[in-house]
Amino acid sequence: MREIRIAINMRALRIANEYPQKYISELIHVARQTYSLYENGKGLPDLEAVCYLADFYGVSVDMLLYADLSAKQIADSTANEHFAIAPETSAIPLNGAEARMLINYKSLPSEVQKEVREFVRFKKKWAESQQASDNEK
Repeated sequence: MREIRIAINMRALRIANEYPQKYISELIHVARQTYSLYENGKGLPDLEAVCYLADFYGVSVDMLLYADLSAKQIADSTANEHFAIAPETSAIPLNGAEARMLINYKSLPSEVQKEVREFVRFKKKWAESQQASDNEK
């Protein structure tokens, strides 16, 4: 029988994505202390929480339960892995770093999300003007 590594993986994924325990515990609707018990292997999350965490981190339930998701493994596996945001009309491919950035963005307060969107629009216009300037040379 395979070793269940969910406690180690929950901690590794949370730390790799720079989330506090409180944030993840609120996502799965448990007290922070209960979540801490999960990470320390002194309790197990229910099936619904396991499925939600797997979906949240973009891994399969099988990976969350059994794989080695240490920080090095996460970096190696997501470097060439592609995720997709799939609105009804089309899919946008994302690599692991882009997916993590989007997850971090979604955790920001709405006011900060607005500032990030404005900054990205500014940087896009700036890059376009630089490219146009380079093309004129």
